[in-house]
Amino acid sequence: MSYVALYREWRPQKFSDIVGQEHISRTLQNAIKTNRTAHAYLFCGPRGTGKTTTAKVLAKTLNCLDGPKVEPCNQCVNCKRVTEGNSMDVMEIDAASNRGIDEIRDLREKVKFAPSEGKYRIYIIDEVHMLTTEAFNALLKTLEEPPAHVIFILATTEPHKIPLTILSRCQRFDFRRIGIGDIINRLRTVVEDLGVTADNEALGLIARTAEGGMRDALSVLDQCISFGGKTVTVQDVESVLGTVNAAFLLQMTECFINSDVTAGLKLVDELVRQGKDVRQFAKDLTEHFRNLLLIEVCKDVEDLVPVSIETLKLMQKQAAGLSRKRIVSLIEVFTSTEREMKWTSQPRLIFELAVIKSGEKEPAEDYNDLVNRVTRLEGLLAQTQFVPSASKAPPPAKTGKPIERVKDRTGLGEEVVRKEQNEPGENTCDSVDAETVKKCWQEILDRIKKVRMSARAFLIEGHPVEVKNGSLILSFPPEYGFHKEKVEQQENKNAIEQVVKEVTGAKLKLKCKFTNELSKDTAAANPSKGGDSLVEKAISLFGGEVIEMKD
Repeated sequence: MSYVALYREWRPQKFSDIVGQEHISRTLQNAIKTNRTAHAYLFCGPRGTGKTTTAKVLAKTLNCLDGPKVEPCNQCVNCKRVTEGNSMDVMEIDAASNRGIDEIRDLREKVKFAPSEGKYRIYIIDEVHMLTTEAFNALLKTLEEPPAHVIFILATTEPHKIPLTILSRCQRFDFRRIGIGDIINRLRTVVEDLGVTADNEALGLIARTAEGGMRDALSVLDQCISFGGKTVTVQDVESVLGTVNAAFLLQMTECFINSDVTAGLKLVDELVRQGKDVRQFAKDLTEHFRNLLLIEVCKDVEDLVPVSIETLKLMQKQAAGLSRKRIVSLIEVFTSTEREMKWTSQPRLIFELAVIKSGEKEPAEDYNDLVNRVTRLEGLLAQTQFVPSASKAPPPAKTGKPIERVKDRTGLGEEVVRKEQNEPGENTCDSVDAETVKKCWQEILDRIKKVRMSARAFLIEGHPVEVKNGSLILSFPPEYGFHKEKVEQQENKNAIEQVVKEVTGAKLKLKCKFTNELSKDTAAANPSKGGDSLVEKAISLFGGEVIEMKD
């Protein structure tokens, strides 16, 4: 008999052997036990997670001569024929090569026939998303109301490509990626049965490479056994997979810690000379930094980082030499590099640029920290009262209230003096005059730009002219009536008043007037002066003299 690959030889033959999909096995077993078997199932999930295997186990369980039971006996004729793939009642269809409407029409004709050996005729359609739209339409009615003796099991890795009309007629089961621990345990069982010696680090590397697929893990193990014979070491696995050993990863990390770009580039050159793939090295380096981050964040990482004790000690030392922020930065750099290398014809160049960038010395002051500190300072200054200058600002009223001194709250070693906030109902309007507002006007415009850009666009045409009775009077030329109207809108008005309060420290109400209205108000407030000016204009136009009349 010819050799059988490990993933075929060790394919689970009953529900209890299926690894990592206990939620699906239990649901199907309970459905069989309570006679609630559906007419159509959809198994979807990543490759190598047990979709087709579960479908075959379900088919054996339903057609077992001793059943239906929650587990197939694997001893009767029906179970053996399903296992060997020559059962008359269990048909496996590859939708990738039988995707047309003619194949589905032929299937529709055959489902009418009763099963010849078991209780059900079961159709397992693998990669069902490959069917054409016409084929799905032809299958639709049969899938919805098949004969009582027919069960459909659809399997796919891409359920989003299946029409909703098909999805709604099936019971959907989502297969998860198998955990690394479960894969290692399964591989350990296999090597012990085969009499092969394999260390935990080698099995861990195989399990991580499989990315949640048991079939991939067994295939790599099969290849490693062929390479190493009765002993499988981590070096054998690295040679088979083309990955780099932990020493390379540790050396490259030391180059980044010491900011030694030259040594890092020499390591890349040595890697290429050995025939290694720089894309794989970028992926391994990202995984290495991920482990360093776990070591830096967590206390107990023996279960999280599957490496030897000696390697773990070296990694703990490196994690102590790198800050958490630096490790995250390195992960971001090499994750981006790995993505870029997929689409370039010069992956080595992209990787070398990443090494140069990662090996540069950290700046003395982190930019993000500086931005955060400036932001905190601005927020603190916004809470303080504005004092224009020591010479022109009016002296504060003596209320007997203490002055609060805030020391070094910004982290910049400076001291900010802040007056105690006024009691409700009080304001400091008397301490601010029009000249003060005019001097602060540009700052007010700059601040309102950050708070409400549209309000600044309208406010820029106005000019402060007077502070009177707790109100700030703004003057607008008559041709800018639209701007005046927009400034008077409540949302804009509230934003401007808040900014004026932050800059001047005074709570002022905003009032807008046209320039000619201000002239009339001035004349009305000073009638004698207005009258005198009118007489003077008349004299200058018509001549004459003023005669005072007395009774």
